[in-house]
Amino acid sequence: MKSAKFYFIFLLAALSLAGCSNVEDEIVGTWNFQTFDTQPQGTYTWTFKDNGDLIRVYTSDSEIIFDSCTYIIDKSVFKKQVTISGSKSISGQTELNGVYRIDKFKDDILIMTRERLSDDDPSGAYLRCEMIRKQ
Repeated sequence: MKSAKFYFIFLLAALSLAGCSNVEDEIVGTWNFQTFDTQPQGTYTWTFKDNGDLIRVYTSDSEIIFDSCTYIIDKSVFKKQVTISGSKSISGQTELNGVYRIDKFKDDILIMTRERLSDDDPSGAYLRCEMIRKQ
C-alpha cells in the first residue's frame, strides 16, 4: 500500500514538472492585450522572446511606443509564475514590474494576475492581464 502511494505521488510530481516546462516554450510569441474598453484589439501587444526579453508595444493613429523589459518563468512544481523587471509606463498602462500568477494558459489564451510588485509588496500590485495569441 505504501509503495502505491509513493508511485502515485511520484507520478503527480513528474506530470507537474512536465507541465511547467511547456510554459517557457509556449509563451514565446506575440499576444494581443485585451483592454476591455473602447480601444481596438491589438492596440497593445506583448511579445515574449525565447531569450527572456519582453517587448510591449502601444500603437495608435499618431504614435508607436515601445517598452522593453525582461521576464523569467518560475519553474516551481506547484505554481506557474512570471517575474517581469525593467519595465516602464506607457500610454494608458502602468509599468509591468512584479510577480504574476499564471491563472490560465491554454491554446491561444494567457491570463495572468500580478500578485506582488518588484519590491515584493502585495499592496496595490493587482494587475489583470488577459491576452490572445496574435495570428
